[in-house]
Amino acid sequence: MPDLSNEEEEQMSLHISYVDNLLSQEARKAQSAKDALTQGTQYSMTLKNQAAQPWTFYVYQKMPAQVADVFSLAWFCSPYQIRVGDQIRFTWEIDYNFVWSDSGQLIPGVDFYASGKKDCSPAGKNTTEFSLTPGPGLSDPVQGPPAGSLVINDAADVPNNRYSVGIGMSGTGSYAVQAGTNLSHTFTPTPSYWIAAGTNVKIGTVLNINTVGLTSEVKFPAATYDMNCVLNGSNAWDISPA
Repeated sequence: MPDLSNEEEEQMSLHISYVDNLLSQEARKAQSAKDALTQGTQYSMTLKNQAAQPWTFYVYQKMPAQVADVFSLAWFCSPYQIRVGDQIRFTWEIDYNFVWSDSGQLIPGVDFYASGKKDCSPAGKNTTEFSLTPGPGLSDPVQGPPAGSLVINDAADVPNNRYSVGIGMSGTGSYAVQAGTNLSHTFTPTPSYWIAAGTNVKIGTVLNINTVGLTSEVKFPAATYDMNCVLNGSNAWDISPA
C-alpha cells in the first residue's frame, strides 16, 4: 500500500510513497547514474498547482511507439483535487509487476482495478500465464524468452472481451491490454514519465493518450532522481530538477 503523509509547509503538501524503504532526498541523489534503470532505483517528483483553478494531478507512462491495443493507465493520481498553491509528491522505484483486472471491454474511460499483483523482472522471472482455473489469476512468473521483455500468456479458458492484463511499476498498473483465448502479450519496459492535470481521473483509469490535456513529459537528467513540476498560470508545466 502507498504511504501517505502530510507535511506542514506554507502550503498543503501531500507525499504518496510507493516504495517499501523510502530513501531520503540525499540518499536518492547519491544513487549511481549507471544504475538509473536497475531494480530498486528510486525516483520522486513534486507537482505544484500555480494555475487558476484546482486540478486532479496524475502521472502515466507512454510507450516510445504506441501499440494500438495497449492502453496507458493513470499510474499515480492525487486522491482529490489539488488547490491553487498546494502540491503533491509521488515517490516510486524501478520494480515491475504483472497485474490483471475484471474490466470488461478495455476502452478509454473504464477503470482497471489491478488485482493479483505478481512481481517480475525483465532480466529474470519475466513470463506468466493468466487463466481462470481455479479462479482468474496469474501464475508465479518464470524466466523465459525474450530476455528484456515481460510476457503474459492467456490460457485457453480465457474468454474474449471480459478480462484485461498488464504490467505495472512500483505496485500499481501502468499498461493494460485486453486478454483473450490463447493470446500472448509482450511488453518491453522503457520508462517514460508523463504528468497531467484533469478531472474524473483516478488510479487505473484507462487513458486515450491522444486526448490527454495539460500534459508534459518529465525527463530525468543523468544522476537526477527528484524533479519539480509546476503548473503555471498559463496552464503549462515548468519542469526542473529539485
